[in-house]
Amino acid sequence: MLKAVYDLPEQHASVLTLLAARIDPADYLWALTGSAGLRLQGVDLSVHDLDLQTDAKTIYLLEKKLAEFMKVSVHVWESEHTLSYHGQAEIDGLQVELLGDVRHRGVDGVWQPPLDIPSVLVWVEWRGLQIPVLSLAHEALAYEKMGRKQKAELIRSAIRKGTL
Repeated sequence: MLKAVYDLPEQHASVLTLLAARIDPADYLWALTGSAGLRLQGVDLSVHDLDLQTDAKTIYLLEKKLAEFMKVSVHVWESEHTLSYHGQAEIDGLQVELLGDVRHRGVDGVWQPPLDIPSVLVWVEWRGLQIPVLSLAHEALAYEKMGRKQKAELIRSAIRKGTL
C-alpha cells in the first residue's frame, strides 16, 4: 500500500472521508480517479471535484447510498472519446462525479470494453483510511485516449520523478 504523497484541500478531504464511511471501499468496488486520485499519488495539481469510477452494477448502488445528495441521476453519457454511465452528487457544496463502465473509443472508432477496475486498482493510505485509486500508468493512458495529452504527460512526468 502506498502512502499519500499530497493531501487534499479540507473540503475535499471532508467529503472523501464521508464517502469512504458511507460507501466502504472494502465492500463496494470503486476508485477515486481524476485530479484527487492523481494528487494522492504524487501528481501536483489542483483538485476541483471528486470522481468515483466503478462498474455498471455498482454505480446504481452508489447512487442509492448517496440518494440525498444526487443532483443528476445515473444515465448513459457519451462524448467523442468516452462512453459511460454517469451521475452527479453534491456534498457540502462539492461536486462528486460517479462514472460506471467507462469505455474509450478505439482508433478504429469501436468502443473498447469497459475497464477491469481491479486490474489497475492501487490502495493509498490517507489520513488513516485506505482509499482505492487507479494506477498512474492507467490514468496516463486514459487521459491520452480522451485526447488530453498535456495531463497524460504531467502524470508520466510524476512517474519518472518517482514520487511514488
